[in-house]
Amino acid sequence: MVEDPPDRPEWLRQTIRLLVDGTAIERDKLLARVEKLPDTSLLAGSDDDWGLGQVATHLLIVERGSALTGLRLAQGGPPGRTGQPRPAASDVSRAGIRSLAEKAAATAEKLVLEFPAEPDLGATARHPYYGDLNCFGWLLMLPEHYRAHLLALDQGRPSAL
Repeated sequence: MVEDPPDRPEWLRQTIRLLVDGTAIERDKLLARVEKLPDTSLLAGSDDDWGLGQVATHLLIVERGSALTGLRLAQGGPPGRTGQPRPAASDVSRAGIRSLAEKAAATAEKLVLEFPAEPDLGATARHPYYGDLNCFGWLLMLPEHYRAHLLALDQGRPSAL
């Protein structure tokens, strides 16, 4: 990190990079779990008790959507549609998860490249669980969202929301 926080543009760029890198670490942990699981287990789950495939699909969709919402808010634009994707087990596929992961990674890089030096901090969008959040509220929850779902799976708790 820069030693002089008043150098706000560089400090913000580095902050966004750290956030994106932290989210990528959590995404990579998720994808490693997906790769180890046989298809029968990956595709298992229900509306009330999500399997890993559903959790992976959900997390990757939400990562991309939240990153875009945060970026749009920072740029002073409309946030776009927000909501809670609830993937059905029948909609999950290994190829679909890979495609979503590629899109999430590309969106993360877009966030790093396009995040403004002076973000609009007053613009908000309603999060389904946390209420009105500005750009940083949307972005700061990204790595925690991954950790919360994976912890629930590790503890044998339902991960469906």
